[in-house]
Amino acid sequence: MTPNSTIYEQSGAQTSNNTGGNSVLIRCLAGFALGGSIWLVVSALGLPNVAHLDGMIGLIPFALTGLVLYLTRARTALIATAAACLLALVVIAFTPLAVGGVHSLIRSDPLPAHADAVVVLSAGVTTDGYLHDEGLDRLLKGLSLVKRGIAPTLIVTREERHLGNVVVTTAADQDSITALADVKNVIATPVAASTHDEATDVKQIADRSGWKRIIVVTSPFHTRRACATFEHVGLTVSCVPSDSRDVPVRNLIGPRERAGAFGLWVYELAATLQYRRRGWI
Repeated sequence: MTPNSTIYEQSGAQTSNNTGGNSVLIRCLAGFALGGSIWLVVSALGLPNVAHLDGMIGLIPFALTGLVLYLTRARTALIATAAACLLALVVIAFTPLAVGGVHSLIRSDPLPAHADAVVVLSAGVTTDGYLHDEGLDRLLKGLSLVKRGIAPTLIVTREERHLGNVVVTTAADQDSITALADVKNVIATPVAASTHDEATDVKQIADRSGWKRIIVVTSPFHTRRACATFEHVGLTVSCVPSDSRDVPVRNLIGPRERAGAFGLWVYELAATLQYRRRGWI
């Protein structure tokens, strides 16, 4: 063996090691990207909402899981899953296939000449203590009905959020908005954890007050389940969908709007099945 051949062999071995290291790094990055991409697509379709998860909370776990799986024989399944998720997003967002199912969730009853109260359901609270867009839309619709004289009383349901030792609620924001509208006959329910809790709280108020009919105001895609829940506890209900500023209702023509509406449809479908299983509707 000549000195030159020894140098060549050492150089080849070093190149092989570098190539092998780069290959592992590339596979890790590919798996990390695929796993993260799957979560981002799932989030774009609103599926984490079914489990009441934040849209970003699963990004790192999915990306790390993808990294690990790409280094195993499950690599092909990971690639196929990512491709299937992307295809589903394209079909849902860029075609009208999901529109019909979404519109089936909406219940809009004729307005009665008179009702005893307008009930506005809450829709979450931000970390700063403000209503989410849906909650504001609902409250504005309820206030407009009271101002038109359809009912003398406004009922708002409360919601709260725990941030460590701090608790933020919808109370201050709801009170300030109703004050701006100059609506004074307002009743607030206790803090509720679900639509069913809201219905039972309102039922107690209605029984004490001798009310015969209420108007329930909630977001369009929530109307069918919500009003069925209120009727199941024994209330006579007229269901009124609020305006929707976050997701269009009449014109689902853009990919972002269709994907958002699909996520709401999946959430309501899962929630309806759960309510039926519990005997709440």
